[in-house]
Amino acid sequence: MSVAKSLGVDDFDAPNMREARAEWPRWQGTEPALAVVDDVKDLPSWMKLAEPAERDVVLAALRCVAQEDARAFLVLAWLLVPGASLLAGKLRRLVDAIDEIVAGQLWIQICEHDPTDDRYVAKKILDRVARESMAELGVGDLAKRRDPAWDSTVLVERLDESMPSVESEAVEDPREQLADLLRRALDAGNLSDADRDLLLDLAHAAHLLKAPLRRGRAGLTTPSVAQMVSEDHAMSARTVRRHAADALDGLIQMTHHQGMAL
Repeated sequence: MSVAKSLGVDDFDAPNMREARAEWPRWQGTEPALAVVDDVKDLPSWMKLAEPAERDVVLAALRCVAQEDARAFLVLAWLLVPGASLLAGKLRRLVDAIDEIVAGQLWIQICEHDPTDDRYVAKKILDRVARESMAELGVGDLAKRRDPAWDSTVLVERLDESMPSVESEAVEDPREQLADLLRRALDAGNLSDADRDLLLDLAHAAHLLKAPLRRGRAGLTTPSVAQMVSEDHAMSARTVRRHAADALDGLIQMTHHQGMAL
């Protein structure tokens, strides 16, 4: 099942979509910003050519209309399905029912979006969909913050399976090693807060996508991984890869100076 089908917006001739199409002229009377196209079916084509700020105005106007007419939520969902489907594709390895999870989160985030927030509307909604979907699957920083005890239990179990029990007490927790390394790099000025966050997000994305360790700085700078975090950091995938490479070079330089192993 696709994200669009899960939301009931996969068929433009279905009754619910026909109703939204019929209401379009009335919505335009309520929100003049919607007068960019005569028929709602032409909206996706218009949005592809419009400037980001222009798209934001239309999406915000639809969200305002939805305050009075819930059918506008369907149009919003229909417009954001391509981005949500891309997200579902990236997370598909985690669970078979990812389309339903992403669709449910898309609907929730559309409904909860502040109607007065008219900047980066699609990005903000889809970013929240990504974070909440991953949290629902127990993946990512949000999942850790919501249930740190469970996250710690999973990590301990993985360590027990991969390391001999006689040595487990002598081995330092990898999370503590990483935290110490990043802290040293921040203190030494070899790493900024932004680059630290970028590296952590890249690590999560590389794990999700099962990026090959032999490519792109242990998978962190492979194109698919960089693309997955690019929107969250408001950078192109190419810029993400460059920043990550510079940050990793800074860490390597610090380890060489301090005689540490990376």
